Amino acid sequence: MDLIEMLKRYQNRILDCGILIEYSLFFNKENKDYCKFAIDEENELDELNNIILRLREKDITAEIYVNTYDINFTEENMFIYADTLWVNSILDVKEICSLFRCFQNVEPSDIMSLDEDETIDGEMALVVSTESIVEDYRLFIEKRQLNLIKSLYWD
Repeated sequence: MDLIEMLKRYQNRILDCGILIEYSLFFNKENKDYCKFAIDEENELDELNNIILRLREKDITAEIYVNTYDINFTEENMFIYADTLWVNSILDVKEICSLFRCFQNVEPSDIMSLDEDETIDGEMALVVSTESIVEDYRLFIEKRQLNLIKSLYWD
């Protein structure tokens, strides 16, 4: 099942809530017309992907999700808007900041550890992974350590 079909299935549950979508699923070429990130220039997205690759080289177990702030359901189309990444990694905030030094065009406005404030990015309903698994946010977050999750925000 593709991302759009999954979200339509859960439409009533995700109204007025954010969801987490696995990075590779959100930025999948098939979803390009529907998924809109704060960084939207092709060259900037390439830079962001390079940073994500570097991050994964330093921490092969890192989980990266896109945190949505709005999903617009229309009869013809659906649009998913996001401006935040969640990075579940052993790398600390300073190490993640250093990855952006050579790519200042895509540097986030803020990077914060979720142990400071889990609700910093608003209310979450679901988590969607590339394996077409949809999980309740509370169940998802209970299996993780908040101090390892960083919120990278672009304005």
